[in-house]
Amino acid sequence: MRRPGGKPPRPLALALTLALALTLALALALELALTLALTLALSTGTVIPNFDVSGWGSEMEAMRTAVLCALLLSSACSAYDDLRLLDIEAIEPPQIEPGGTLRIHGEGFPLGRSAVVSLHGTLHRPGVPASPLDVRLRAEVQTETLIEVPIDAEFMRSIGGRATLEGSLRLIFRAANDRRDVFAEQPVLVDFLPDTSVQLRTEPNVYEPVQSIDGQHFGVALSREESGTIGVRVESVDPHSFAATQGVRPGDTLVGLDGMRLYSWRDFFPDPSQTESSVWVARPGLEGVHMLRWWHEATERRADPLTFGVLLLFGLLLGWLSPMALRLGKAPSASIEVWLTRLSLVLVFVAALFCASALQWTTIWILVLGSLAALFSLAARDRVAITSFAFAVLSTLTVMLLARTASIASIVAAQDGTVLDWYLFRTPASTLAFGSYLYALGELGGQNRLSASLYASAAAVLGAALFLGGWETTEPVLGVSLLVAKAGAILLGARFFRMSREVAISALGLGLSLALLGAWAGTDVLLSYWSALAAGCVGAVLVRAIVPALHRPSVPAVA
Repeated sequence: MRRPGGKPPRPLALALTLALALTLALALALELALTLALTLALSTGTVIPNFDVSGWGSEMEAMRTAVLCALLLSSACSAYDDLRLLDIEAIEPPQIEPGGTLRIHGEGFPLGRSAVVSLHGTLHRPGVPASPLDVRLRAEVQTETLIEVPIDAEFMRSIGGRATLEGSLRLIFRAANDRRDVFAEQPVLVDFLPDTSVQLRTEPNVYEPVQSIDGQHFGVALSREESGTIGVRVESVDPHSFAATQGVRPGDTLVGLDGMRLYSWRDFFPDPSQTESSVWVARPGLEGVHMLRWWHEATERRADPLTFGVLLLFGLLLGWLSPMALRLGKAPSASIEVWLTRLSLVLVFVAALFCASALQWTTIWILVLGSLAALFSLAARDRVAITSFAFAVLSTLTVMLLARTASIASIVAAQDGTVLDWYLFRTPASTLAFGSYLYALGELGGQNRLSASLYASAAAVLGAALFLGGWETTEPVLGVSLLVAKAGAILLGARFFRMSREVAISALGLGLSLALLGAWAGTDVLLSYWSALAAGCVGAVLVRAIVPALHRPSVPAVA
């Protein structure tokens, strides 16, 4: 970015202005003298030799115009004499220790002028929330292309030691007329590191934030080697941990955490006030860096037992009296052959999910469901599959917004824990989305066509991964069995759980709106309390659906 910079000295501009003003005055005096002489000669009849009377007036007018323009230009230069331009080309080094120097390379830096460097942006530190930074430092102009900014120990203490600044650097000079600032600005990403020699002589726990989350919480053991370069190598991974579920392997390198670049195992301390962290992972032989979202199980806000019990009972009562329970009913019955076909197809889709890496993404599943819905529409000449597909896609999008990822493995890993961690109970948005998802499957519940069974089976497998915790284990056989059982439960639930299209649209719209609100503002503090309430509601609905004596036909709740 360029801004007006250095100026010529003000006395020179003032002298130039006075000289041009004097020239204009002399020109006017000469014109007046010549006019008087010409008037006198014409009145007396005197002949002036070698003097062309016809052209002298236009020449004098041209002289006045030229002198006047020069005078105006000089005045403009005097009022605004920033003729040069500041240009920042590079800022280095990318990491600085106490006593180091931040160097700014560019053009147009005026010698002999005092400079100020303003650092503005977000400061990321290990184990604490990100904080804004707005500080000014003294800078030294070395040459017209180099400015140096000393970084002392006092500044490092003021920012809390180890930190990563993500923001902008502004180079500021005071204008020659002392009325305004002239500046150039450049984006900057700088790591402020503690003194390496002091850090190596210090006990490890001195720099560790108190009561923080380290790599062991996520199931990874990090190398204690101090290489001084970006990246911390993963020594080992717990096979039953969250990191293993997301595919992290020994030998991978963690290069970033929540906006902070990692140089040492001491840097890997997520912000405990958040419920998730963004981790950047690199692997030898693979291009680029991959971002993973790791949830903080230790920082989840759990309700106390008394509050949990009260909310659970209230959820049971609410589910018992809710319009959803009063509208329970059976979808058109399907034959045993159809059920066996669908369970067999569920097993095929689950095996494909475990074997094909492409199916680890929700976007691919959406394409598969869209193709199967189109196949049913062409075969049956019925648009019900298109409606079902629209509800399924928007329900899937709701979970993607809540999980902030399109990776099925990451969504399943986020539900690793108790049953209340499933997205069925996790948030109001996902609970409403699950109801709409069941409505989508129920639309095709009574269809006996093979294309309908293909669509319903694929949708049931995707729904089991999104809402019911997925496979929850690293053992392939057990994982396949769990996922098949959950997909079958979704197919069975779609047969009993019935709602009108208006209610389904309202639930889906409200759930999607809450998911968008949560992605923008964050609503994690309510998750544990909502889980108890949702569990009670779902429990009451299941009791009414399973126990024949309590079952009611699908009639409107309000006449």
